[in-house]
Amino acid sequence: MAKARGVVPKPRSKFLKVKCPDCSNMQILFNKAAIEVKCQVCGATLARPRGGKAELRGEIVEPLK
Repeated sequence: MAKARGVVPKPRSKFLKVKCPDCSNMQILFNKAAIEVKCQVCGATLARPRGGKAELRGEIVEPLK
């Protein structure tokens, strides 16, 4: 039988609720976005990929659980 490896670590990535700086629309984003994320209302860029964590341009309202 295989040995128990212990507790599973918590993920370092999370979803965030972000407020658009131009139109104040709330949108849910992944903090490690692999593509450029645009606002669904006005089309402003909210996140740009940077290899690991994305560069967020909007205001983070709250992290989602």
